[in-house]
Amino acid sequence: MPNLTKLDETIDQLEKQANEFNQHSKVLAKVSEMTMKIEKSITQITEGNQNFEGIKKDLQNSLKSLSTEVGLLKKQNETQVDDLISSNKKMIRDLDENVVSKLNRFSSDIQITIREEGTQIQRSNELLFKESILNLEKSFTEKMIKQQKAQLIVLLITTITIIGSIILSKLL
Repeated sequence: MPNLTKLDETIDQLEKQANEFNQHSKVLAKVSEMTMKIEKSITQITEGNQNFEGIKKDLQNSLKSLSTEVGLLKKQNETQVDDLISSNKKMIRDLDENVVSKLNRFSSDIQITIREEGTQIQRSNELLFKESILNLEKSFTEKMIKQQKAQLIVLLITTITIIGSIILSKLL
């Protein structure tokens, strides 16, 4: 926001200076118009009367002073334009620094988000792996219990068969 107000102030200053420049341009136009009229008057006076050379010199001196004033006005305008350019360059540098700062901050935020997402993915993978291992252990335990039951049945049948064959062998 401070940059926008600064920009508004700079624009207002530019508009004021443009108005002043327009006024200076009008003055220059009037000066050039006056110069032409004065030169015309001088030629008419010199043609009509050679005694008015002093007046001619006075008019030329005033023209010189006006041209020096115009030169001073031009220099003032140039310095004001240079000042505006330098302030605009500074404002652009500040804006660039601000943009770079925000981009760096957003980049940092994105990196943090990526790390957090990676951590969450890793945790979910670990949970899935643990769950798979628990399911495998449960399945293995159930199969072991079934196998032990089957072994007991086979052992019982074998024992009964052996005892039965021993009894039968004694009876026969």
